[in-house]
Amino acid sequence: MSAIEISRREQAASATREHVRRVAVSAYEAHEIEEPIEGFHGLSRTVLDEPLAGLRAAQLVADVTAGALREWALRARGAGRTWDDVGVALELPVWSHDGTRAEAAWDWLIERRPLAPATQPPPSAVWTCTTCRARVRDAGPFATHPDDREVGHDDDCARQTAALEAFRREEGDTDD
Repeated sequence: MSAIEISRREQAASATREHVRRVAVSAYEAHEIEEPIEGFHGLSRTVLDEPLAGLRAAQLVADVTAGALREWALRARGAGRTWDDVGVALELPVWSHDGTRAEAAWDWLIERRPLAPATQPPPSAVWTCTTCRARVRDAGPFATHPDDREVGHDDDCARQTAALEAFRREEGDTDD
């Protein structure tokens, strides 16, 4: 496969993302708009005018997908496949500190227990601020100070400045 070719799995993932966008349009009244791709003159991508509609659509697809995971696992069992076979299809590790791959598949799909997390750095998300157009690493809503939650805004970002001012007002500190 050349660097330009896209695997079937990548094509399916792209089609799924497009499906989520279509669900947002049909179920949550979002509209598709074209957004320029930074650094590529004349290129754009289709996005939604209301990101929360996309979020709601993605949650709906995730809920339906969770049911489909269980349904297809049970069909596989009915067809004579083992719980280990199901775990292999789900790309679960052979053995974890919590038990075997077969046990992990059962726990996840039948008992609805989340998989044990792998050792990873603290979770974060990266997104583009629509105010300053900078890439921002978001550590979640857990820290109180805005600079501890979001890193990467431009120094003159009006959104981040407003968040800092609101934080100072809440803390009763109006001095810079």
